Amino acid sequence: MSGLLSKANATEEKAENEVKASEPASITHGVHEGGGPDIPTMLKTGGWVVIVIGGLLSLQGGSWGLIVVLVVLVLGIGALYGGQMLSEEGVNPVKMGIAAVLAILLTTGPYAVGLFVGAPDTFAVTDLEYDEEENRISFMVRGGIDEATATINTVALNGVTTEVWSGSESLGDNGARFKISIEDFFEGNSETCIYCSDSTLVDYQLVVDDGEGTSSTIDLDTDFTTREVLHAGVQIQDHMTSENSGTGTSGTTTTVIDGLIIDVLAGIMPDDHEPLDGGLHSMSTGEEDAGTLGIVQGDYTLELSVMKGTTKKWSHPTVEVDGYAASYNSGGEFKNGEMTTWLRMGGTSTDENGILFLHEDDFYDGDGCYTFEVKITNSFYTDAAVVVESRMSWELNFDQYNDNDGGQDARTYDSC
Repeated sequence: MSGLLSKANATEEKAENEVKASEPASITHGVHEGGGPDIPTMLKTGGWVVIVIGGLLSLQGGSWGLIVVLVVLVLGIGALYGGQMLSEEGVNPVKMGIAAVLAILLTTGPYAVGLFVGAPDTFAVTDLEYDEEENRISFMVRGGIDEATATINTVALNGVTTEVWSGSESLGDNGARFKISIEDFFEGNSETCIYCSDSTLVDYQLVVDDGEGTSSTIDLDTDFTTREVLHAGVQIQDHMTSENSGTGTSGTTTTVIDGLIIDVLAGIMPDDHEPLDGGLHSMSTGEEDAGTLGIVQGDYTLELSVMKGTTKKWSHPTVEVDGYAASYNSGGEFKNGEMTTWLRMGGTSTDENGILFLHEDDFYDGDGCYTFEVKITNSFYTDAAVVVESRMSWELNFDQYNDNDGGQDARTYDSC
């Protein structure tokens, strides 16, 4: 038994000696005889560090130069190759190829992107804003140029381009913001009427250039460059009230006209817009939206007067319009509205339902033809500073209607 055990131990010792004999005497995994990191590991680590540094240089937008980046790339790949060559497994072509591709992308990728995205002397126009409150346009110019010149041109239907404003700004680290007041470049509406052909229409173009032959052109919004109100319309409807007479079974209730409810529309309309029978207007038959109604986003005042013949019978408080917002003071009470469709006007009385209307006692002077005149005053524009519309006239027959206890024919409001 002891003989077998001794034989087994001898066999095991022989196997261990053969394994030790097969291992290199001068190299152990990752450690020199002195106990420090081995040279292959140091070279491979150093190679990646150099490649990362090359990537950081490339991220500077190429300011270090392509040659410097390429030298760093060669040094990094060389260190990686040396590290693999000195390692115990030797150079692995697959691993080396992958490492080389990653190194090229990391170091030259940002530089290449910088070349394709834009050179330091390019620029961009951004943040174009139409500011109705300040009555101006504003925009940013960003890029690697020292100075930008902005020009606003009008472009007529015949293609003739005319410069109407120009200015320059120096660009700092954050670019330059241009702010241009409308009154400094406005030369007329981009739209002047609906369903018409008008040779006076003008488009506006913003052109920004760097003085070196590079420019950027933007067409300005025609809604914003249509500033002048050129037309106004009126529509009316009667206000009815009930009057009681007598008492008990002998009492009667009669419905009478005691005034008018008035709506006004201002903007650009067909040149032949007109009042219609029944107190309507030709623009009241279309779609009820700002595009169809020709609403203008501008700054102007609106004055409504009721005339009989040449005599003014009543005047509405002046309406101030800023953009689309309309406001007026009616009897000490501040009223607000929006000129995005027909605007309900004020009056002199309020009924039990809160409806404001013009009471007949405050303007009516017997049956006859009454004209509802609208005067528009556009702010700081000279071509069409004042517009007076006097074509809205209707026959009002309140007396005939009320004296005869009604009668539809008496209140049709025929245009006159």
